[in-house]
Amino acid sequence: MNATDLSAAITNSLSLSSILILTALGLAITFGVMRIINMAHGEMLMLGAYTAFVVTDERYLGLSLFVAIPVAFVVVGLVGYLLEVGVIRFLYGRPLDTLLATWGVGIILQQAVNLAFGADLKPMSVPESLQGGVAFGELTIPIYRLFIVGVTLCCLLVVYLLFFRTSFGLKARAVVQNRAMASALGISTRQIDAYTFAFASGLAGIAGCIMAGLYSVKYTMGADYIVDAFMVVILGGMGQLVGSVGGGVIIGTSNSVLDQAIGNTPTAKVIVLLVVIAVVLIRPQGLFATRERSYE
Repeated sequence: MNATDLSAAITNSLSLSSILILTALGLAITFGVMRIINMAHGEMLMLGAYTAFVVTDERYLGLSLFVAIPVAFVVVGLVGYLLEVGVIRFLYGRPLDTLLATWGVGIILQQAVNLAFGADLKPMSVPESLQGGVAFGELTIPIYRLFIVGVTLCCLLVVYLLFFRTSFGLKARAVVQNRAMASALGISTRQIDAYTFAFASGLAGIAGCIMAGLYSVKYTMGADYIVDAFMVVILGGMGQLVGSVGGGVIIGTSNSVLDQAIGNTPTAKVIVLLVVIAVVLIRPQGLFATRERSYE
């Protein structure tokens, strides 16, 4: 592998790992608090990308990407809140029904966006301040990919502060520990569930927003990343925040390095999938799962 291939592998690893971490983090949060698996989570990522397109495109709002990121969080978070209140709230304790319902919602969201914007790819430009690259010896890393890493680190900091330094986080961890006891002590578990689901969806919206600057926006883009995001959660440990970070780095880096080494993306994904299956067979709880419950 020459310097050019190494540079491409490193830059791709940075951006892919960051996007997977943000996407998987939302899945880990919803499973850790609510014990549900959201099959529409990929469509939340897609909605974030289309929100960025609408905010930045000159035919619509024509604003900066820096404005699009918080807007995507709010818009997708609101969609997630409505999904939890209108659908998921009535399906707790019925995992199969929840899977089918969220899968159906994902299809509805896909087709709604398809009808609204069409099936053609939507290119999105990044601000001039984020164009170009930074040289590290013989390696050149695009500024925008470093920006993606920075956004991810900021989101991780916000997640840590929210769940470990606020009263909301204390209540959420109480719900994880013992939902019945938390409810008996006056904690509104329904409110915690709704806000948690909205926050997790908003994180996926941010992931889609920053990803829109790398690739063209399309209505099926959520399906391209949700499988990898689920593998991240499984590899790291269901409901484990630290596991989502570690799993995202491992899978993102592995995919990028193998893609450069083999030159065949499907083969690289198959290899990574086989490794994840082997890890799960050896350690079913995940590589980074140290406790029975998350957020402890």
